Amino acid sequence: MEAREWTKRRLLGRALGVSLLALLPMAAAAQPADLAPPTAVPLPTGEPSLDEFAPLPGNVPWPTVETTTAGEAVAPAGDVRYTVALTGLAETGLDDEWRALSSLWTRKGEVSNLAQINRRIAEDRDLIDQLLRSIGRYGGNTQVVVATPTDPGATTSVTLTVDPGPQYRFDSVIVSPPADAAGSAAQVTAVVTPLLGIAAGDPINATRVTTAQDTLPAKLADAGYPFPVIGKPDIVVDHATRTATLAQTIDLGARGVFGSLHIEGETQKFDDEHLAVLARFKPGQPYTEAGRDDLRRALIQTGLFGGVIVKPVPGGRINADGAQVVDLVVTTEAAPVRTVAATGGYSTGQGLRVEASWTHRNLFPPEGALTVRTVAAERQQVLAGEIQRRNWKKRDQTLSLRMGLSAEQQNAFDASTFAIGGAVARESNIIWQKPITYSIGGELLVTRQRDRSAPNDPNNTYFILAFPGNVTWDQSDNLLDPTRGFRLTGRVSPEFTLRSGSYLNYVKLQVEGSVYRPLGDSIVLAGRIHFGGIAGASRGRIAPDRRFYAGGGGSVRGFDFQGVGPQNADGTPTGGNSLTEASAEVRYRFQAFGNDLGVVGFVDAGQVYASTLPKLDSLRIGAGIGLRYYTAFGPVRIDVATPVTRRTGDPRVAFYVSIGQAF
Repeated sequence: MEAREWTKRRLLGRALGVSLLALLPMAAAAQPADLAPPTAVPLPTGEPSLDEFAPLPGNVPWPTVETTTAGEAVAPAGDVRYTVALTGLAETGLDDEWRALSSLWTRKGEVSNLAQINRRIAEDRDLIDQLLRSIGRYGGNTQVVVATPTDPGATTSVTLTVDPGPQYRFDSVIVSPPADAAGSAAQVTAVVTPLLGIAAGDPINATRVTTAQDTLPAKLADAGYPFPVIGKPDIVVDHATRTATLAQTIDLGARGVFGSLHIEGETQKFDDEHLAVLARFKPGQPYTEAGRDDLRRALIQTGLFGGVIVKPVPGGRINADGAQVVDLVVTTEAAPVRTVAATGGYSTGQGLRVEASWTHRNLFPPEGALTVRTVAAERQQVLAGEIQRRNWKKRDQTLSLRMGLSAEQQNAFDASTFAIGGAVARESNIIWQKPITYSIGGELLVTRQRDRSAPNDPNNTYFILAFPGNVTWDQSDNLLDPTRGFRLTGRVSPEFTLRSGSYLNYVKLQVEGSVYRPLGDSIVLAGRIHFGGIAGASRGRIAPDRRFYAGGGGSVRGFDFQGVGPQNADGTPTGGNSLTEASAEVRYRFQAFGNDLGVVGFVDAGQVYASTLPKLDSLRIGAGIGLRYYTAFGPVRIDVATPVTRRTGDPRVAFYVSIGQAF
């Protein structure tokens, strides 16, 4: 078992050390004297010689056993436990690698005999030498002292002192075309040298050289050369000057330009024409690896494909300027296109809410989705359908058509509504969070509403034609859980209403902004402000569900939904023509019990006014604390709040459970 462990460790050590040598054999100049192995210190007379033990695997020589400062023999007798100390390697940054691979370190504390300890010493000397060579350190030396305690049963100590040796550096990096290549040496040097990431004067480092070689094809493709022929690097080390030369031949080939697109495999009824809509490049534009990868990611984002390969192939055409046409062949594997989803929530005042949906993402190919959605809540019921055509006419643009029935039983009103509408929108998604998004559309509503705040609770039928639109400027760092940056949104909705033979029109305007600022790695300060106003009609003539209300989990926590704002004599919310809301949160994120959790402290404020313009007086304030459970689709939010400026009828404590941050 010990021999097998020895062999495994030795191979792991060599894997790091010879990674540079594996690029190409290095020709060595004369070896300086400082590369000779250290002189062995003989064991004191009377102690057993290491030669008396069986040879190590591979005929590796036994390490020299040093003496203690007292000059006594240090070979431990029998089975012992030992500790390990290492000095001299920290300056090279190799401490972690050594600890991960070291036989001495990983097995310290185990009961071991002399032969086992000495085998591990031999392995570690070899490991340290290979690690040092991997970063261009040659001629180093590792001294080992094994100190045996005088007290029986005490722990033996093994101390390794490393002299890492001089740092070798590249004195030249030469890239050139093969003799039969069309490109000039100057062109190859100008293109490749900045991309290689290795220059004269840099330390020799195996990891850096290997990484440079692995990433060079993609970098050259991104620079417009999709089919380079890259030779193996030839690295020559000169021990006399402690330098190395890297020479490499590279045939860049012709510069590429994008050509045609073709999709094959399980295409989900995608055609080449729709594929071109997703591409951010046009035929004839310079080829880039980033453009190819962006197309692959866009296809994955559709949700229709489980696997996508976008392969550049020579188009068989050379343009007049010498550029090679590069066609892209897309091979796909289909993903399931049907999704059933369900969410739930709870809030004081609104009670339990359950929402379910069924979606077919490609019922009207390509990318024509149908979603049927239903909501069952204590105060709201919805049945609606929506058709969406994603990437409609251009990339990231969505056309949507929707129709549905809804019923609400709120403190301020009862409403039964039939709605039909449509919109064109540019939206963000998890892969591409866009700085500017927008939506513009229209909707027609026929709604029967009971205004609970009006005398005698009248029922009225409203015919409403609205043209809502919004624009968002998003400079935050995350769509679902931002930690820095800001968002600014403007909304406008001209609305035309017919009620009981009378006609009115008005404009509903809103502006909302939020800002996020990190404090260290785990704390985020977040703030939000929201203003709204309705111009052109008085509150009493506007349909109750089109007025402004405040209070609840997405507004002023600590109060019921519609619990903030003016009320009539019996305490029923009347709604208003303007709105002011503000929130501040301190978000602390941490790991506990193997879960990603967070705690949030917050203060909300808001008020609804009868005036057209919002104000800043008579604000109602709520405060509380929340728990966050972070998942891949966003945080689960549980908030508990209390109204600071409580009035009669307001709850003392309010609970809210939902998905996503409050803002």
